[in-house]
Amino acid sequence: MTKSHIVWRHALPNAIGPIINVVALNLAYLATGVIVVEVFFAYSGLSTLIVQGVLTRDYVLVQGIGMIFCAAYVFLMLIADICIIASNPKLRHPR
Repeated sequence: MTKSHIVWRHALPNAIGPIINVVALNLAYLATGVIVVEVFFAYSGLSTLIVQGVLTRDYVLVQGIGMIFCAAYVFLMLIADICIIASNPKLRHPR
């Protein structure tokens, strides 16, 4: 067995899980951090809408957009967990 074969066969399936988790967390932070960019550069989008909702005290609008951001976060974490389970054979076939 070569060194690269050992890395690809044994180390990569165990190391890919945390990498996928960090990528998903960074995408979630990117999705919620877009609020500052949209407001600063005056782009129209959900972030501008949530800021207008806060300024006009439209609580239902703020709650709805907050739920959209939460659903995006939960969806990204779900996809990350599915990818982690699919990439690691020990998690696919528990004993």
